[in-house]
Amino acid sequence: MDLEAQLSALGDDLSPYVPPRALDEFREFISVGEYGVGLETLCDRLSDAGTRLTAREVETIQRLAKEMALDYPGIDEVARLAHPRSR
Repeated sequence: MDLEAQLSALGDDLSPYVPPRALDEFREFISVGEYGVGLETLCDRLSDAGTRLTAREVETIQRLAKEMALDYPGIDEVARLAHPRSR
């Protein structure tokens, strides 16, 4: 699966608990090829809202950031959003 498809799948996975406006913003960045900005923005929105994520979702975000060589503190902040009992 290419990077755009992986990011789109992440957006789909998070859609039940990400505000629609934030998800639209993420998808807009992805649609114009701004993958890094999209992921950074999504991480900011998740952190701002204190959205609880599964460990798998956090790992996906971190893996995608690594693939894109993103050096953005918000990516690391996502790790604290992992629900302690999720896997």
